[in-house]
Amino acid sequence: MKNIFYFIAILILGSSQTALAQWEGQKFMSGSASIMFNNNNPDLQKSSNNYGYSFNVGLGKFKTSTRASGWNLNTSLSGSKQNFTTNNNGIPTNNEKNGINGFGVGVGRFWQFYKHFNEKVGIFVGPDVSVRYNNSSQYSNAGDGVSLIKTKTNVVSLSAGLSAGLYYKLSEKWWITGNIAVSNFVNTNYSIVKSGPDNRDYDISQKAFNYEFSPSFQFPSVGFGVRYFL
Repeated sequence: MKNIFYFIAILILGSSQTALAQWEGQKFMSGSASIMFNNNNPDLQKSSNNYGYSFNVGLGKFKTSTRASGWNLNTSLSGSKQNFTTNNNGIPTNNEKNGINGFGVGVGRFWQFYKHFNEKVGIFVGPDVSVRYNNSSQYSNAGDGVSLIKTKTNVVSLSAGLSAGLYYKLSEKWWITGNIAVSNFVNTNYSIVKSGPDNRDYDISQKAFNYEFSPSFQFPSVGFGVRYFL
């Protein structure tokens, strides 16, 4: 699998510096989006659902015909309607939790190196760094079955990676892009996790710092987006 990535890098960074299209100085905006919703409506239980979105917007500029750099901004949100059953003095009680339970926002810097095969098709590879904040709230049944436990998590993460992709030119203003490989080889995060019974303040707090170094690639890493030249 790694050989595929190295082959792409050799194509891009090879001795040929001739580009079939002059992109130098061109500014562009790229973006991708995903929306999720699912609903569960069993016959003998109350309905539940999950929903959310993820948006990513990038702004970049070609420094030369084969080299570009820019910034990424991404945000995500999730929510749900869930039902939990607790037993108080042997009487089952339904507890419905409905609303937003997760939010994230991040910003990153990317650098890309291109190989243009012809006027329509090319590939690119390059590193990126990003910082992100995530907040989530979850509920679960306590071990005694009498109460609910609420857990709130805040995470700040810093990561560095490497990705490869391809593009297809639709017109002078529009590209379609696709990821073909990705590696998040460095990831650090600081988290604060608070938990406690649903009917009172959090009584447990845990803090942790995690570091991960994983120099491996995922093939394929399929993801599609669009790019508009300004």
